[in-house]
Amino acid sequence: MKKKNLIYGLAALPLMSLLGCASSTSQVAEAKVEPVRQVLDYVDPFIGTGGHGHTFPGALVPFGMVQLSPDNPSKGWDWTSGYHYSDNILLGFSHTHLSGTGVGDMLDVLVMPFRGDYQARARDDKGRIFTTYGHERETAEPGYYSLYLPEEKVQAELTATTRTGVHRYQFEGEQDAKLLVDLGYAQNYDKPVVTFLKVEDNYTLSGYRLSTGWAKNQPIYFVASFNQPFAHQLFNDNQALKGDQLQAEKGQIVLNFGKPKQALEAKIALSYTSIAGAKANLEAETADKDFAQVKWQASQAWAQQLGKFQIRDNDNTNKTKFYTALYHAFVAPQVFHDVDGAFFGADGAVHRDKNYQRYSLFSLWDTFRALHPLLTLSNPEKVDDMVQSMLGFYDETGLLPTWDLMSNETDVMIGYHAVPVIVDAYLKGLTSADPEHIMAAIKASAMQDRFGIDFYRQYGYVPSDLEVEAVSKTLEYAFDDWAIAQMAKALNKQADYQLFSQRAQSYRTLFDASTGFMRGKDKQGQWVTPFNPTYVEHRNTDYTEANAWQYSFFVPHDVPGLIELFGGEQPFVAKLDELFATSSEMQGDVSPDISGLIGQYAHGNEPVHHVAYLYAFTQDKHKGEARIKEIRDTMYLAQPDGLAGNDDLGQMSAWYVFSALGFYPLNPVGGEYVLGTPQFSQASLALPAGNTLRVVKQGEGWVQAVWLNGERLASPVLTHQQLLAGGELRFELSAN
Repeated sequence: MKKKNLIYGLAALPLMSLLGCASSTSQVAEAKVEPVRQVLDYVDPFIGTGGHGHTFPGALVPFGMVQLSPDNPSKGWDWTSGYHYSDNILLGFSHTHLSGTGVGDMLDVLVMPFRGDYQARARDDKGRIFTTYGHERETAEPGYYSLYLPEEKVQAELTATTRTGVHRYQFEGEQDAKLLVDLGYAQNYDKPVVTFLKVEDNYTLSGYRLSTGWAKNQPIYFVASFNQPFAHQLFNDNQALKGDQLQAEKGQIVLNFGKPKQALEAKIALSYTSIAGAKANLEAETADKDFAQVKWQASQAWAQQLGKFQIRDNDNTNKTKFYTALYHAFVAPQVFHDVDGAFFGADGAVHRDKNYQRYSLFSLWDTFRALHPLLTLSNPEKVDDMVQSMLGFYDETGLLPTWDLMSNETDVMIGYHAVPVIVDAYLKGLTSADPEHIMAAIKASAMQDRFGIDFYRQYGYVPSDLEVEAVSKTLEYAFDDWAIAQMAKALNKQADYQLFSQRAQSYRTLFDASTGFMRGKDKQGQWVTPFNPTYVEHRNTDYTEANAWQYSFFVPHDVPGLIELFGGEQPFVAKLDELFATSSEMQGDVSPDISGLIGQYAHGNEPVHHVAYLYAFTQDKHKGEARIKEIRDTMYLAQPDGLAGNDDLGQMSAWYVFSALGFYPLNPVGGEYVLGTPQFSQASLALPAGNTLRVVKQGEGWVQAVWLNGERLASPVLTHQQLLAGGELRFELSAN
C-alpha cells in the first residue's frame, strides 16, 4: 500500500524497565506510575454488565476454562451473559459464561446456596428456586467475586483456577446450610439433553451435562469436592428420588451440610472429555489448596497478565477504563484441553495432540479486527496454540472455524476470518504450523460453496438476488482473500497470489460513484433499488447488522484504492465527515447491535471500528484524532452501562486498548499499525525478549510529530517489528 508522505516522527531511546523512567516532560514526571499488582485496583468487572455490554462480573483467570459467576433469570437479550446489573434476583452461580456475545449459551453446573425446605421454596415460572440481593454487598475484582444473600443469611465468595471453580460460603443462623447443584436449569439458551449425578462419597459429587443450544453438541463433565461431609437428596425436575446416582434430563441434587462450624468450601473442576478428566484437573490445580490460596493465585495471574501494561497518568478514571478493557480482552479464547492434553474435538470425538494446547471460543467476525492483533503483542507465546487449534478444527471438519463455540461451528456470522488471524500469525513468525497445512486450510474456506462464496467466485461479487447480506459478504470475502494472497506471496505460490489478489479487488464492483456507497447488485449487474443508505433490516438485507453508511468504508486492505473510488482525497474526507455528522436516524428493523452512534457511525458494532483511522491517510488526520478522542470519551465509561455495545469477547475492549496507546491495526494482517493519538502521559508495554515499548505523550491537543527511537516518522504506519524492538514512541502534541 502506498503511504501518503505525512510527517509524524519517531525516536529511539535505550530500553526502559517495565515501570518506565522519568521523562523530560513535567507532565510525565508528575504522573504516577503503578506497581504491577496495583493495576488490579483499576479493574472494575462490573463495567459492561449493564446496558448492552453483555459482560459478567464473576471469577476467572486469564483465558480460563471456568468462568464462575452469578446468574439472573433471563429477561431478554441483555441477559445473554447470565447476568445484568439492573437485576436483583439470583438463581445461583454457574461455571461457564460468555463475555459480551450477542447470543446466549453455557451457564453450566449451577450451585445455589439456600436455607429451608427445597420443595417448599417459592419458584419462578420455570420451576427454579431463587433469592434476592443488593449491590451494596456485592464486590468483584480480577479472580474473585463476593455477594451477601440476606434471605439465605450466607456470604458467598467465588474464585477460580484455569479449570476449577472454588466456592466459599459462610452461613449464619440456625437453619441447615444447603447447596443445590442443578444441571437442568439453563433452559433459556442451552437445553439439557441428558444429565448425570453420582454421589461418590460424603465429600465428593461427580456428573455430566449434555446439552444443545447455540452449541448444538456440548458435553461437560465435573467433579465437586467439599471440605465438609454432606447428606443428599436427588431430584429429577424437582421430583425427589432415592439413591446415590441419577440419569435424567434435568438432574438436581440438594446437599445438606447441617450447621457447619467453619466456612464451607467447594472445588468444582470441569472437563469437556470425561469425569476422569475433571478429576485429574481438580487434582492438578487445587488438591492441596484452600480458597484463600486459590484466590491469591488467581490475583497473581491477573497481576502478571495486566502488569505487562504500565500507565503513568493522573486520571484514575481513564486508568480504570484501560485496565478493565485489558481484563475483558483476556477472557477469551479459552483453554479447552484437560491437564493431560485431551480435548473434545469439532468432530465430536476426544483427541489428544501433544504438539499444541487446544483453545476454543473464537468469535472471529469480531476479534480478527483488534483482539487477535493485541494478543500478538501481549501473549505471543499463546498465538501458536490458537492457530493450531483452528487448524485442528479444519482437520476435524474440513473447514476452518467461523464462530467456534466449545468445538461447535455456529456459523452465526459472515466471512472466513480465521484466515486473517492465521496469516497474520504466520507473517509475524508466531506459529510453527506447516505453511502448506495453512495454505490448504485457508483455501478450503475460500473455495467452499456455501454462504454465497460460490456466487462470489462466479460473478466477482455476491448478487443480492441470490444471497442475503450480499454487500457485506463481498467486502469481507475480499479482505480475507487479500490475506490469502499475502500467504501465497510469502510461499512464492504465484498462481494463488494472482487469483486471490484479483478476488481481493472485488470490493470495487459494488461501489456506486453516483451515491458514494457500497450497494447491492443483482446477478444481471444492475443496482438493487430502491436504495436507502440508512435503511436496516436485521440480517435480512445487503448488510450484516449495519447499513450502507457503516459498510461503505470496509476496505482495510486497500485504503488508497478506496480513496481512489471516492474520486480522491477531498471527496473521501468529505464522505467520512458526513458519516460522523449526518443524522443518526435509521429506517426499518433497526438491530440493537447498531449502537454507539455518532451520526451514522456505530461504534457499538464492529464493521466501523477502523474508520476513524482512515483519516490518517489524508491531510486531515486531526479529524481522525478528534473522532478517536470522542469515541474514547463517550463510548467507554467507568460504570456498569459503560460500553456502547456488546463487548464481543473482547473486541470492543481491544479497540480501546489500542486507541488509548495511540495506534491501531487498521489492516489486521501482516503487522501494520496506524497512528492515532495517545490518551496517557506515558504507557509501557513489556515485550518478548525483555524489550519494553514506552509510549509518551508530550503536550496536549493535536499530534504535530511522532518520534520512534530518535527518528521522525514520515508515515502514519508503524510495523510490528518496529514495536517489538522497543524503545520510546513519543507523540508531540500542541494546541494548533
